[in-house]
Amino acid sequence: MTESSTQIPGKKQKDWGKWALFTLFLCGYAWSYTYLATILIEEANTSRIGNIQTQYIDAVYKAAAIGEDDPAASRSISYRFTQLLPQYTDGLIDPLWPWLMRDHSQEAPDEMFETGKHMNMVLSAGLLILFGLGAAKAFSFTGSAAMILMGGFGVILERSAYFSSDAIYYLLVVLAWLCGLSMIRQNMLWQYAVFGLLLGLAYLAKAMIWPIAVGFIIVSIIRSIACAVAARKKGEAEDSLWVPSNQLVGFAMMLAAFLLIVGPRMSYANTQFGDPFYSLQNYVVWMDSPAEAAEFQRSYPGREELETLNIMTRPGVVRYVSENGFAKLFQRGWNGAIYQLKFSVLGRGGWILIYGMGVFVVIGSIHRWAFWKRKHEIWRVRGTSAPWMLLFLLLVLTITLFYAGIGNPVVRFNSMTTAMFLPVLLTFFWISERYRRQLQRSRCARLVNWVHFSLLLLPILFQSYKIVRAVQSPIAS
Repeated sequence: MTESSTQIPGKKQKDWGKWALFTLFLCGYAWSYTYLATILIEEANTSRIGNIQTQYIDAVYKAAAIGEDDPAASRSISYRFTQLLPQYTDGLIDPLWPWLMRDHSQEAPDEMFETGKHMNMVLSAGLLILFGLGAAKAFSFTGSAAMILMGGFGVILERSAYFSSDAIYYLLVVLAWLCGLSMIRQNMLWQYAVFGLLLGLAYLAKAMIWPIAVGFIIVSIIRSIACAVAARKKGEAEDSLWVPSNQLVGFAMMLAAFLLIVGPRMSYANTQFGDPFYSLQNYVVWMDSPAEAAEFQRSYPGREELETLNIMTRPGVVRYVSENGFAKLFQRGWNGAIYQLKFSVLGRGGWILIYGMGVFVVIGSIHRWAFWKRKHEIWRVRGTSAPWMLLFLLLVLTITLFYAGIGNPVVRFNSMTTAMFLPVLLTFFWISERYRRQLQRSRCARLVNWVHFSLLLLPILFQSYKIVRAVQSPIAS
């Protein structure tokens, strides 16, 4: 039984017709995506002056200039290897996007600005298509199409028209999240290495990926403890795809893959700022205004100035709690989290997440009802992991919102929280798909298949209608 098929188990079907139809959909999607993104590039984002895109362009020139006059470049193999990977950062601009644009460092700023916007559009469209193909293999064709239309046109399209790493960062977060969910279901060793690589690439795009890593580690430990307790009570190993013994080696592989990717960036940051994980955001989130954050950046531009700070004078949790107490820390984080949830996560596309949760609730309700009423008919998939996936989502979302909430006085629209849009939607769709498949050998199979198909078809038709209208009367906004 193929992952994207809904045929009766045991019945063989090649699905070539479905894949051909889905391929046509991807072609139409790619055309409309690039067409609308081009409108945004040429009519909305026309100036690089007075915004962060200017800093990204400056970072490209500085990244390309690293090592030009260093004699070690001609004699050190390790140095040449390091030069192949992204490394330049000023604490605000992370190295992946400047590294991708380094071959255009001979161009004038305006020319590079136009080249980079189009390159960003092509890269984001390509990553979305790859994600769509993977989702079609893992889910259903309707689920994959809904994800692309709801996420790609709801979040990614707008940022693809800018000279920045935002769109690529959002997509790398989604790919890392997809790998994390897959490991929560079945933690094969090779997946840990892939997870580490994806986390590293996302970290190079924006150094804000740590809540996903922390959430995965916490869920992994809790699940292994739960497996051990269950095995002790039953006197035998739990019938699950989760293997607790894979964790130690898996975490080592994940860390090694991560360090392989981010090592040059860490080395550069340690040399320039005295901290291999230096990121300006880790300091400014504890400040009370953008003006205070700008003053800190001017006063502490490098390693020499930063080393004058100690744990009590450095902006951070220790200093904040010592000056304000835990109650004010919680209040600041809570109030800011509500704001971030309302504007950065939900924002203009909040209906998409609400609808995705509705799909999960409806399919989950059918699954629960069938389990209670016809338990003997249900094909129980070995290693059901929906509760652990939901715990992973809850932990990461809570950590992200609280941390971004602390920094809300300085950063109102935080990329950390905006990046959670697609992972939340993906989790709802993933669990809904797993529930649907568990019912394929029950009397509820036809019901759940039609309900699932209909619920996903509605947003596909709605988004398609909006896209057609936008193509017919394009307005850059």
